[in-house]
Amino acid sequence: MQLLANTTSPYVRIARVSMIEKDLNIEPTIVDPWADDVRLRAANAATRVPTLVLDDGTPIAESLSIVMWLEATRPAPTHPSLLGPDTAGVLSRAGVALGVIDAAVHTIIIRKVTAPVLFDETPVGLRRRRTMAEGMERLEALAAAQPMDSNGTATLDAICAVTAIDYLNFRFTDAPWLPPMPALNALSQRLRARPSIAQTMPFVAS
Repeated sequence: MQLLANTTSPYVRIARVSMIEKDLNIEPTIVDPWADDVRLRAANAATRVPTLVLDDGTPIAESLSIVMWLEATRPAPTHPSLLGPDTAGVLSRAGVALGVIDAAVHTIIIRKVTAPVLFDETPVGLRRRRTMAEGMERLEALAAAQPMDSNGTATLDAICAVTAIDYLNFRFTDAPWLPPMPALNALSQRLRARPSIAQTMPFVAS
């Protein structure tokens, strides 16, 4: 089994954290999606990470598809549930975090192919910024009202929320338009005690 991944993608992190929480901790195979890596292209025509290649060669692309596979093949109670008893609530909160992640990744990708100022201040760039700011405001209110890690396990909402705030802190350090996020930062700090979170912090490979 191979997890084709890179070291910065928040989608990779969601998949890796979920796999570790399900007691499936495999060393990722690092590929470069920008370089049209032949291993990644063979498994995924979109050359996107993460892509999980099963023992029989079946590829599963996209983080949420990998989560669905994990829930189906490693169900509770033998393994922790990533959806918990409040499945609708978990998916609702995870959806807010994923909207933030999508806006952040889209911004970084466009920056990579053009000068940041040419995108960040355009109507689309400003909309992405608004999505990040408003999404994190909503996540902050949700985290302050009810801790997402209160059940003692890392469900998908907590995984996505921590991935979102850590990615913003990684890519948009001290951005003045980001709202205060004490509850989310506290959640991130608490969950770093979990190997799944500590082992998957984003970093730029040397």
